[in-house]
Amino acid sequence: MFLIRRLMVLILLATPVVAASQTNLSVEEWVDELNSDADASELNDILLQYADNPVNLNDTASLSSLPFLSPFQILSLRNYIILYGQLLSVRELLMVPGYDSLFVASIAPLVKAEPFEDKGLPSIAEILRRGHHTLVTGLGGTMEQAEGYANGHYEGDNLRGLMCYRFSYGHRVALQFSADKDPMEEWGGDNFYNFSLALSDIGRLEKLVVGRYNLQFGQGVTLWTGFVPFSVLGISPVRYAKGVRAASAFYEEGWQQGLAATVGIVRGLSITAFGSRTDDEWLGGGHLTLRHGNLILGLTAAASLFDDSLRLRDYVYNQDYFRGDRSAVLGIDVLWQAGRTLLFGEVATDAEGHLAGVGGARLSVGGGNSIGVTLRHYDPRYHNLHAAAYGLTSTHNEQGVSLDAQLRLPFQLTALLAADIHRYSSLRSSSYSPSAGSWLRMQLGRHLGHNADFSLRYSHRLQQRNVPGIDSATYCSEETLRRQLQGQFRFVYGSWCFSTRAILSWFDAEHTVDQHGWLLAQEARYSHGRWQGTLQAAWHNIDGYYARITLSESNLQYTFSIPSLQGQGLRLSAVVRCDISRWLKLSLKYTLTGHPGEETIGTGDAATQGSVRQTWHLQVRMAF
Repeated sequence: MFLIRRLMVLILLATPVVAASQTNLSVEEWVDELNSDADASELNDILLQYADNPVNLNDTASLSSLPFLSPFQILSLRNYIILYGQLLSVRELLMVPGYDSLFVASIAPLVKAEPFEDKGLPSIAEILRRGHHTLVTGLGGTMEQAEGYANGHYEGDNLRGLMCYRFSYGHRVALQFSADKDPMEEWGGDNFYNFSLALSDIGRLEKLVVGRYNLQFGQGVTLWTGFVPFSVLGISPVRYAKGVRAASAFYEEGWQQGLAATVGIVRGLSITAFGSRTDDEWLGGGHLTLRHGNLILGLTAAASLFDDSLRLRDYVYNQDYFRGDRSAVLGIDVLWQAGRTLLFGEVATDAEGHLAGVGGARLSVGGGNSIGVTLRHYDPRYHNLHAAAYGLTSTHNEQGVSLDAQLRLPFQLTALLAADIHRYSSLRSSSYSPSAGSWLRMQLGRHLGHNADFSLRYSHRLQQRNVPGIDSATYCSEETLRRQLQGQFRFVYGSWCFSTRAILSWFDAEHTVDQHGWLLAQEARYSHGRWQGTLQAAWHNIDGYYARITLSESNLQYTFSIPSLQGQGLRLSAVVRCDISRWLKLSLKYTLTGHPGEETIGTGDAATQGSVRQTWHLQVRMAF
């Protein structure tokens, strides 16, 4: 068996990588599935952090830190290593149950397979001697001055400065401090500062975080703060909660501040307790986790006390919104892998007895084929300011069912499907009556040899809303349809990767003027030796906001952005990184947005004179 396994590994290492461009995992690939109001800056931080410091797959205790691995994949890998020994290559993951070629290609830049020896608990001297230091500093801004600086409405200058220091010892110790100055802020004034110290796997202490942290339990119905995972096309929106995590360096929303710890009581049973104090809220509670084989059960309780009672102005749509100075929630969640079937769900209740819940199942039928269904019901009066379960708006006033499928078709084609039908039983800010909608997404892709691939994606979203510009006294609703068709071709040649993308967008409504648009983008990526670079040019002609097209582009760590384009113009972006030495890396990003014939770009205080707006970001990264 041992010799057979070594022979299989050698075959895998000798096999060319299919569509090598897909192994260059970037946050831009993931955020194509984001809702338009989502923030993926924390995911960008996580990906770049692991890209520079890959996780050793043979150190199985560190695998839980990866946000993309399910508990069952971790368990499967641990069992494989126990039976056959440590991995010889990342490609060997293809022999581990629960890992397919697409998933392995996606996480390949974030992991490594090196010999590992567990030497037990390290001493403080060992931690200080062998620890890893990372310092990132950056500066950037807009070359053209906005009107707000000229008329004195903006304080400070238009520069953004950042600094982040991180000390880590494997997965067991992580110390982080960061400072962030945004445009319109004075240097040393109302800037954003962050601190956290995280310890892991020290005896029965599974996790301890002091400072700012995030809490992620179950499916997000009861308690989920920080980055919210999005639904990847073709995959059921199941969450693999990571419990307590140190907050991302510059993510300014949702985090908690104080102390949180997870302790193992007996084998398979652990308890988490947390206490937090932010500017206007006390939050406390706990989570109990029971693991037995492929079954994970969780119980979460949390209570909030606000310094002042939350009061809202009365509008037509907000009668069911939260008001008061305290809240409490209790929820139970389950995750169960039974053969090829994955079952997941969570149900929670607030202090008034209003319910919210989500649940689903996914069946993998082999050969890369899977199908899943997810149901959700969030009562309009379910009040939980720290919930972030799967949905198209929030964990409030939404009911729906979604179907997802990933299918391998003849002629080496792969089809990804997602359909969601939903309704809002109460009023919303965009609709002064109960409303409904649907969202259909489809993608057809094919590998063209070993170094190229092609995909065609279509999105069809139907919604009901208020007619813009009409107040509640003369309320009128309309049905809107937004469609988007995208084709993409990628080709790898040596150190180069070329990507061509074309997007068409249509917006149709009953009472609003229709809008249409198109975008054509060409990207070239280069990676060889100490140099890496990306150059992208995008031409677009889009009638207006409702037909807007979101463009993904390469970013630097902590400087994430996804431009939403409209009008007629050109968008250029260039990113260059040079690894000056093993411990020093220099990165530069430059963007140019041009709208020929326009006298200004933007409106109000944010407007800049001229038809061109340019931004730049310089970043220095030291690791030793």
